[in-house]
Amino acid sequence: MADKELDRLLFDRIWALGAKAVQDNQISALADATLSTPTLEEYQNSHGERMSDLIKVIKLGIAQLR
Repeated sequence: MADKELDRLLFDRIWALGAKAVQDNQISALADATLSTPTLEEYQNSHGERMSDLIKVIKLGIAQLR
């Protein structure tokens, strides 16, 4: 499997865990960010407040992996 494909799989897994944490913990400030699942490329190309919200969801996902 190519590294880029592995990166996408890891991103998708982390995103899913972060989105679940947002839902389970009823974090309303991030609810809009989790309405759709961004691709790795969309995540990398986002800016401003959207990027900030996506990073917060990713951080929650990483915390769930620990």
